[in-house]
Amino acid sequence: MSRGRQRKFGAVLLAFTALLLAGCSNPSDAASFKSGKVTMKELQASVSTILDERIKFNTTPQDGFSGEALTRNQLEFHIFSALLTQAAKERNVTALPGEISTRRAEILQNVGGKDQLSVALVNAGIASIDLDEYLALIVLQDKLRSIIAPTATEDGQIIQALQKMLTDTAISEKLTVNPRYGVWNTQTNRVEPADPTEGALPAAKQ
Repeated sequence: MSRGRQRKFGAVLLAFTALLLAGCSNPSDAASFKSGKVTMKELQASVSTILDERIKFNTTPQDGFSGEALTRNQLEFHIFSALLTQAAKERNVTALPGEISTRRAEILQNVGGKDQLSVALVNAGIASIDLDEYLALIVLQDKLRSIIAPTATEDGQIIQALQKMLTDTAISEKLTVNPRYGVWNTQTNRVEPADPTEGALPAAKQ
C-alpha cells in the first residue's frame, strides 16, 4: 500500500473509532443507564448548592463530605433516585405530588419552620434543590415495602430486599459511571473511587 493510501486509511480508521467511542458514552454525563442519565450539570448543581448553603448558614456537618467524596455522595443520591424510580415504575408504583407535599409539610412541622429545615438539610447533606426528589424516594420506599418484602418483620430484611432490587435494576439498566468519578460497585450499590487509596499510595513502577 502506498504511503498516501496508508494515511487516508489511517484517517478513516481514526474517524470511525471516534464515532464508536462517542456512541458508547457521553462526556457530559456523570452516569448513564438505559432509561436515562445523570448529567454533570445536574450533579454539580447539587454539590454547589450544598457548599453555598454551608456558607450561608455557617455550618458544616461534623461528618460531612468534602471534595471528591462529596461529589461521589451526591452522584450516589442521583443514581439511587433513578434506580429506585425505575424499579418502582416497573412495579406500577409512583409518588404523587400530593404525597410529596404532605411529606414536606410533616417535615416542616417537625423541624419548626423553613429556616430550621434549611439547616437540617445542610446537616443531612441534602441540597435544597433536591428536597422534592428526596421526599419522593421516601414515598416510593414506603410503598415498595409490602411488594419487595411482604413477610419482613425487621428493618434489616427490608433493607436487604431494597438493596437486591437496586442491584438487579442497576444490572438490567446497564448502569455506567463516568470514570472521572469512579466505578459503580454492584455489591454495595456505591460509587467507589477508581483509585481506592485516592492517591495515598504511589503508582506501581512498570
